[in-house]
Amino acid sequence: MLCLLLCTGCSVRRVVFNDVLTLEQVNFIRIGETTIHELVDRIGAPDDISESEFGVVALYNWSDTKSASLDFGAITRLFLPYSPSLTLRNTGITPEQLQVVFDPQWTVRAYGFSRRRTDEPIIWFWPF
Repeated sequence: MLCLLLCTGCSVRRVVFNDVLTLEQVNFIRIGETTIHELVDRIGAPDDISESEFGVVALYNWSDTKSASLDFGAITRLFLPYSPSLTLRNTGITPEQLQVVFDPQWTVRAYGFSRRRTDEPIIWFWPF
């Protein structure tokens, strides 16, 4: 019964922004050979294309955000007309990006992941 009461204040959420790109999905890229058209055909259109001092850069962005919270005040809502929110919350945001640099003929000059997933996300909203 206590376990059931504790679960009344549980909340779990997951938000995925764009499809996750893996190293296996971009293994087909050959520097000096792969063109923008081949890239778009295999992994889709980039989220952003911008000019840099090295050439044109195509950016693929994605994120997998997870959050969980436990509101201990939800238990008192069963018995009292008003209850304070006593919430422990944990949210991890993990933005990632694939950068592809092209030469003036729109052939891949270089590519790489700007951040690969680690055990800890960039931002922790819970200090524990």
